[in-house]
Amino acid sequence: MKKIDCILLVDDSPSTNFYNKKIIEKANIKADIFEAFNGLEALDFLKKQNKFKGQDIVKPNIIFLDINMPKMDGFEFLEEYSKLPKENRCDVIVVFLTTSTWTKDKIKAIENDLIYGFIEKPLTNKELEKIIVHYNQLEN
Repeated sequence: MKKIDCILLVDDSPSTNFYNKKIIEKANIKADIFEAFNGLEALDFLKKQNKFKGQDIVKPNIIFLDINMPKMDGFEFLEEYSKLPKENRCDVIVVFLTTSTWTKDKIKAIENDLIYGFIEKPLTNKELEKIIVHYNQLEN
């Protein structure tokens, strides 16, 4: 079983991030959990820039990404994320975790090769388990 070292929660709602963190902790996943409140902060995290500069952080293995956020939404984040060097992206699962029920958002997400899944909030233990199983099936 592959070790999950880091999970990045990208959502503009502190209460949603808090809830998701508790679900992950209750699942006994011993990973560092970081928060970004929009796509720009998530990119800063991955590039270790701005408020994340100089911090001892590892590349996330799983990114839970909201769609509707200020400054840079989930789809805009994915567009910029896809431009990052491959070493910043490989072995990372990106999962949309959103309240969006728009069919066009689901279709757009499914068509994007960078997205593993599209989950409607809130995160559940069952959905988290599926993601962990999928992560463990990825090739090194």
